[in-house]
Amino acid sequence: MRNKTITLCLNSFEIAQKMDNFSEWVRSKLLEEGGIEIKPIETYLMKCPMGHQLVKNNKHAPLCPQCHFRMTYVPSVQLTLGGLHDEL
Repeated sequence: MRNKTITLCLNSFEIAQKMDNFSEWVRSKLLEEGGIEIKPIETYLMKCPMGHQLVKNNKHAPLCPQCHFRMTYVPSVQLTLGGLHDEL
Protein backbone atom coordinates (compact mmCIF):
# COMPACT_ATOMS: atom_id res chain seq x y z
CA MET A 1 0.00 0.00 0.00
CA ARG A 2 1.05 3.59 -0.61
CA ASN A 3 -0.18 6.76 1.06
CA LYS A 4 -1.94 9.52 -0.83
CA THR A 5 -3.25 12.64 0.91
CA ILE A 6 -6.51 14.14 -0.34
CA THR A 7 -8.21 17.43 0.48
CA LEU A 8 -11.90 17.40 1.39
CA CYS A 9 -14.38 20.24 1.73
CA LEU A 10 -16.29 20.50 5.00
CA ASN A 11 -19.30 18.58 3.63
CA SER A 12 -17.27 15.72 2.16
CA PHE A 13 -15.18 15.57 5.35
CA GLU A 14 -18.35 15.10 7.44
CA ILE A 15 -19.48 12.27 5.15
CA ALA A 16 -16.03 10.62 5.31
CA GLN A 17 -16.00 10.84 9.12
CA LYS A 18 -19.21 8.80 9.30
CA MET A 19 -17.85 5.95 7.14
CA ASP A 20 -16.45 2.83 8.80
CA ASN A 21 -13.48 2.59 6.42
CA PHE A 22 -13.09 5.63 4.19
CA SER A 23 -9.76 4.43 2.75
CA GLU A 24 -11.26 1.11 1.64
CA TRP A 25 -14.17 2.98 0.03
CA VAL A 26 -11.78 5.27 -1.88
CA ARG A 27 -9.70 2.28 -3.04
CA SER A 28 -12.80 0.42 -4.25
CA LYS A 29 -14.08 3.48 -6.16
CA LEU A 30 -10.70 3.98 -7.84
CA LEU A 31 -10.49 0.31 -8.83
CA GLU A 32 -14.07 0.48 -10.10
CA GLU A 33 -13.20 3.58 -12.15
CA GLY A 34 -10.20 1.75 -13.60
CA GLY A 35 -12.34 -1.22 -14.63
CA ILE A 36 -10.72 -3.58 -12.13
CA GLU A 37 -13.15 -6.15 -10.71
CA ILE A 38 -13.27 -6.26 -6.93
CA LYS A 39 -13.87 -9.64 -5.32
CA PRO A 40 -14.18 -9.29 -1.53
CA ILE A 41 -12.60 -12.06 0.48
CA GLU A 42 -13.89 -12.67 3.98
CA THR A 43 -11.17 -13.44 6.50
CA TYR A 44 -11.42 -14.47 10.14
CA LEU A 45 -9.25 -13.87 13.19
CA MET A 46 -8.18 -17.01 15.05
CA LYS A 47 -6.60 -16.97 18.50
CA CYS A 48 -4.99 -19.64 20.69
CA PRO A 49 -5.08 -19.79 24.53
CA MET A 50 -1.54 -18.35 24.62
CA GLY A 51 -2.69 -15.24 22.71
CA HIS A 52 -1.10 -15.96 19.31
CA GLN A 53 -3.21 -14.75 16.40
CA LEU A 54 -3.72 -15.86 12.81
CA VAL A 55 -5.92 -14.52 10.01
CA LYS A 56 -7.57 -17.20 7.84
CA ASN A 57 -10.08 -17.29 5.00
CA ASN A 58 -12.32 -19.82 6.80
CA LYS A 59 -13.51 -20.63 10.34
CA HIS A 60 -11.88 -24.06 10.62
CA ALA A 61 -9.85 -24.13 13.84
CA PRO A 62 -6.18 -24.92 13.12
CA LEU A 63 -3.38 -25.72 15.54
CA CYS A 64 -1.35 -22.66 16.50
CA PRO A 65 1.92 -22.59 14.48
CA GLN A 66 3.85 -21.32 17.54
CA CYS A 67 2.54 -23.33 20.51
CA HIS A 68 0.41 -26.06 18.82
CA PHE A 69 -2.70 -25.39 20.94
CA ARG A 70 -6.03 -25.48 19.11
CA MET A 71 -7.01 -22.01 17.89
CA THR A 72 -10.57 -20.65 18.08
CA TYR A 73 -12.47 -18.20 15.92
CA VAL A 74 -12.87 -14.70 17.42
CA PRO A 75 -16.45 -13.81 16.35
CA SER A 76 -16.20 -10.10 17.15
CA VAL A 77 -13.64 -9.57 14.37
CA GLN A 78 -14.39 -10.15 10.72
CA LEU A 79 -12.17 -8.52 8.13
CA THR A 80 -13.10 -7.85 4.53
CA LEU A 81 -10.13 -7.46 2.27
CA GLY A 82 -10.18 -6.24 -1.32
CA GLY A 83 -9.76 -8.62 -4.25
CA LEU A 84 -6.03 -7.94 -4.57
CA HIS A 85 -5.23 -10.31 -1.66
CA ASP A 86 -5.12 -13.55 -3.65
CA GLU A 87 -2.43 -15.18 -1.51
CA LEU A 88 -4.80 -16.05 1.38
